[in-house]
Amino acid sequence: MPKSRGKPKSIEAHMESSNIEEPEESVGTPVPQEEEPMRDEAVPEPEPAPSAESVQSEDWWNATASAPDWDQPAAEHAPAEVIPRKELGMADVYFCGHTSLFPLSRALRAVANERLTGLLRAFWEQEPIELLARDGEIVLVTTRDPALYCPEVPDVLTDVDVVVVERAREQQRENGSPFFLTLAREEAIGLDAATQLMRQYGQNLFSQLWTAPRVRIMFEKNADLLSDVADVPGDPNVRDWAMETLRLVQNADQPASFDPTSIPAYTKDGFERVQRLKLTADEAQFASQFNGGRSVQQIAKNLRLDLKSAQQLLFRFLALEIVECWPGSTAAKPERQTFFQRLRRSRQRDR
Repeated sequence: MPKSRGKPKSIEAHMESSNIEEPEESVGTPVPQEEEPMRDEAVPEPEPAPSAESVQSEDWWNATASAPDWDQPAAEHAPAEVIPRKELGMADVYFCGHTSLFPLSRALRAVANERLTGLLRAFWEQEPIELLARDGEIVLVTTRDPALYCPEVPDVLTDVDVVVVERAREQQRENGSPFFLTLAREEAIGLDAATQLMRQYGQNLFSQLWTAPRVRIMFEKNADLLSDVADVPGDPNVRDWAMETLRLVQNADQPASFDPTSIPAYTKDGFERVQRLKLTADEAQFASQFNGGRSVQQIAKNLRLDLKSAQQLLFRFLALEIVECWPGSTAAKPERQTFFQRLRRSRQRDR
């Protein structure tokens, strides 16, 4: 769990109404990729086009086909060719990094605060997960592995021809388009039903990244990706969307560093941001206990929660960088009194 320098400051958290929506302030500067200077040299002529047999069908979005090899050292790659920005259709990497240094919550805040349009791609131990954003709104989350996206066909599709569903799932394997959207395009289900299913299964898919041990993320600015999903509405409230995905995390007790004696304290802007979240009753009560002096164990005792439930609640606030945990040894302790000081205080009470 993250630690900060110095001692925690006592903060009496008088929680205000958590359901009031306010525009979110910028809470972190994204890590943009530095622009390389324009070169005057002519761009080398492209190599001959491949044969027709080697040309695959056009992807739903072309950014996936140009995925960099994260595990290869940079020295093994040839120097990157500088492409003039005036050329269209080229992905513009806005930020990238490892979640140990650039957390998912900070990436989502950058998408919302900077009103980005493009693709947030997460590389982990399974098939990459892709989040499509439009003007800072989350449109959908998908992957090319239908079994990872939706292991079983939902009951709402029982009336749809099995062959049609399987064909749509096969198309997702090829280009990443959610098979619910393909079914809507073929008028097998309504667009509203498909949108709800994409939100449900997209959030469940993204929730797996919160506890994944190794995740590398990269955001590519590319408005061309939105051409096929212009009719799909976006989710404008990214902070509540992120909290909903955290509520779906099933293995929140994965971090071995959890210490019941640790003391949660609000980050610099955590108190302001938590008041703009739509919290459940349990989350609001838990957040009201953060004062920089109470340990997780004491908070659980005050709210009559078991430690596992307290840890799951704490995990959500830690993942959103609303609080950070201090070691229990850094808590402010009362000044130790001498024998004569204790005796004088005892006599004063007797009077």
